[in-house]
Parts: sequence; C-alpha cells; structure tokens
Amino acid sequence: MFRVELDIDRILFRCETFRMLTINYTDARNQLAGLMETASRDREPITITRNGAGKVVLLAIEEYEAMETTLHLHSTRANANQIQQSLEDYAAGKIQSGELCD
Repeated sequence: MFRVELDIDRILFRCETFRMLTINYTDARNQLAGLMETASRDREPITITRNGAGKVVLLAIEEYEAMETTLHLHSTRANANQIQQSLEDYAAGKIQSGELCD
C-alpha cells in the first residue's frame, strides 16, 4: 500500500532547482554520520564516487519512498497524463477548493 503526501509546491520547486553534492568514497567514509544527517535534513541526494567511477547515491528514506510512489503513479500513461495536466492546471492557477471524500 502506498502512502501519498502530495506537496505540489515542493515538486515544482525541485524540478527547477535540482542539484547534487558529490563526494569521494574516502571523504564519505570519514564523514558518514554528517552526510547522513545532511541528506535527511536537506532532503537532497548525495553522490559518492570511488576512483571517479562506481557512483552511488545517499538518499533520505523519505525521498526514496517518494520516488517509489511517483514511479508507481506514473506507471500507466493515462495516470501520468492526468498528473501532468493537474500540475499544469495548478501552475496556471486553475484550481478549485473542495473537500476530499472517503
């Protein structure tokens, strides 16, 4: 079961400002606790390289779970198209207030 918490402003902001810290393996090993805290606090991925290759990403679990949810929601073309249209409507101010039903 997926738990979805949609924060449209955060999604739109991330699309426009994505950047990633890159650090080598030795420095990452020596600073792991601090890097984990930074990844969790800032919710930004950190790339770790080893000898300039073999890249991996350190990512807050909340961000990883959000990525999994996004992939699931975009797994069908119809759903992806509806999400895209909704984001465009939101950005253009075409939204309506309402209550959610159970």
